[in-house]
Amino acid sequence: MRTRLPRLLRLFIPIALVAWLGACAVGPEPLTLDQLDSEGRKDINTLFEEVEPLPEVLTLPEAIARALKYNLDHQVKQMEEELALDRSSMDRFDLLPRARGRAGYRSRSENRTLENLNETGGSEYTPSEKKSTTTDLTLSWNILDFGIGYYTAKQNTDRRLIAAEQRRKAVHALIQDVRFAYWRTVAFQVLKDPIRQTLDQARNEFANISTQLQENLHNPLDTRYDQKMLLENIWKLEYAWQEISIAPIQLASLINARFDEKLGAEIRLVVPEQDRLQTPQWTSLIRDMERLAFLKNPDIRKESYLSRIAIKETHKAILRTLPGLEFSASRQYDSNDLLKANRWYEWSTTLTWNVFNMLSAPRRIQYAETAQQLAENRRLALRMAVLAQVHLADQQFRSALKRFQLVDNLFDVNQEIARLVKNRKEHQSIRSLIYRQTSAIISRLQRYQTYAELQEAYGSLHATLGFDIAENETIVSNELEDITETVGHTLSKWANGDPVKRALMEMDPEPLTECQYFACKETTEKKKIPLKQATDTSYKDSNDTSIDVTPTKWDQWNGYKIFTTVPK
Repeated sequence: MRTRLPRLLRLFIPIALVAWLGACAVGPEPLTLDQLDSEGRKDINTLFEEVEPLPEVLTLPEAIARALKYNLDHQVKQMEEELALDRSSMDRFDLLPRARGRAGYRSRSENRTLENLNETGGSEYTPSEKKSTTTDLTLSWNILDFGIGYYTAKQNTDRRLIAAEQRRKAVHALIQDVRFAYWRTVAFQVLKDPIRQTLDQARNEFANISTQLQENLHNPLDTRYDQKMLLENIWKLEYAWQEISIAPIQLASLINARFDEKLGAEIRLVVPEQDRLQTPQWTSLIRDMERLAFLKNPDIRKESYLSRIAIKETHKAILRTLPGLEFSASRQYDSNDLLKANRWYEWSTTLTWNVFNMLSAPRRIQYAETAQQLAENRRLALRMAVLAQVHLADQQFRSALKRFQLVDNLFDVNQEIARLVKNRKEHQSIRSLIYRQTSAIISRLQRYQTYAELQEAYGSLHATLGFDIAENETIVSNELEDITETVGHTLSKWANGDPVKRALMEMDPEPLTECQYFACKETTEKKKIPLKQATDTSYKDSNDTSIDVTPTKWDQWNGYKIFTTVPK
């Protein structure tokens, strides 16, 4: 014993010393410039290596499809959803019994000697060897852990659904941003050359006026007024350039396209012929919009899932106050030759009860119930907020539509003035030409800017109501061409008819009413009013008190909202 102890100390002390020195050697290691440069070049290649080249002309559906396919923020949301899905898939294993395998080696410095005491005297015996190998395989199942694990799995399933709703919300915001950036980029593509040319002319004319002022060739007061007018026009043109020059960069960032100083020349968009901008129409009733938002808005769904999670947390708090009942069975092995049986089975039932859990149970249950009530109140508050968002989005769209119509009329007036001035035969000065061109550019820019705001408000309506432009499975599994086709079909579908009423009808399996039939313009054949009945004056409206009434003849058509009074 005395000789073995120093040997163990001599073995343990060097190991402990090496571990202590290793712990002391741990310190911060900042990245070097070479590492940062190498990482940056690698990331640049990674960003664009799987992105398909831009087409010659990019349409709005193609821009949205590229954003859905390649936008990095959207990919992060997709990965978060996949991670939540993997987590919920792993939870099912927590509900299974625990299977544990164990193997070990045991050695003693002295024999395990026991003394047997009885009436005749004592004796010693050794029940085990100094060295032995043991193995066991144990299967156990705790009912309390199973119950808590079940509710935890249900909570993680709801968290997976929350991740899906967060991805939907991110897609809605992404599409809205793409709409706005796309039309601003169209404005840049249309106006960049006129702005540059007019700016060059204005700067040259300003230099000429400055020379004339120095040489006293004209009245100084008139010359100063001309300088002032030119500077104001130059400022307007510079401001217009600043407004639209960032649009291609924003669009490239959204669709994950490589951009450089000549980005505007690389992204070519479809420009409407003769500046004919088609205004989106929205005829949905506000009550239908409210109902659809309550059904499809991602924020409302998210809060509903959070309320379910809070309810399950209350159930878990109640379960933790109960005793735990555990069943276990195992197969054992011991290499000890002094044992009569080296292999055997064991099984047991254990009842455990944590007394401190009982003492803290009222507070924990109260806390869980308070959290549940908080989640419920937050859900109700969000419903009110979404209700306000619906009305606000509708009002913003209508206001944007009025602004665009006003700016569009102003643009037409300016175009007509420019045409009339151009047809005049009298000579026009360079300054007059600059003023007229600047006015035309600003008017055209305001028109495109207002149209971009109108498209943004139109996208805000779809985002608030929870319209999905494509299913996530379509975005993940399909090629860019298929996504573009799906996006184009959805945009065309939204532009025709009443998308809100159509969405409600698709979610409601009940048959169409007569009012829905006429409002939605379905092609399904319906029963029509016979021509003889429609022209027969003996059938009269019950609302017209001046003539005889026969309400029984018209009751079947009340749902059509048709004016049924037949003139004499």
